[in-house]
Amino acid sequence: MRVARVLLTLAVAGTLCACTFVHYEYYPPASDAGRQCVVQCAGVREMCIGNENQRAQNDRYACEQRNHWNYQNCMRRADDKNDAKACSRSQMSCWANANTFRCDENYRGCYVSCGGRVDVIREK
Repeated sequence: MRVARVLLTLAVAGTLCACTFVHYEYYPPASDAGRQCVVQCAGVREMCIGNENQRAQNDRYACEQRNHWNYQNCMRRADDKNDAKACSRSQMSCWANANTFRCDENYRGCYVSCGGRVDVIREK
């Protein structure tokens, strides 16, 4: 129920905003050293994304552990079938998304530092 409410809220907010889509065009550095530098930037970006994925996975696991603990605690206090059903219904949805925005921003900055060019394209 909570997830449905969140999704509905996001859908309404998305239709009310004047959305702008952003994408990037990359132009590589001219020199071999610059291109090698970009390869290193990509490696750092992949490591950053891996860390963010791990953080999201850890957040979800922690939520699931809290849910399990809360459920077990609730069931110990349950006096009848209705209380037990309430324990099941009170569990939260556990999900977490990796936020890789910082990884991408850092990569673009590194790319430019290596001598490449990044153009920002905004479309409505």
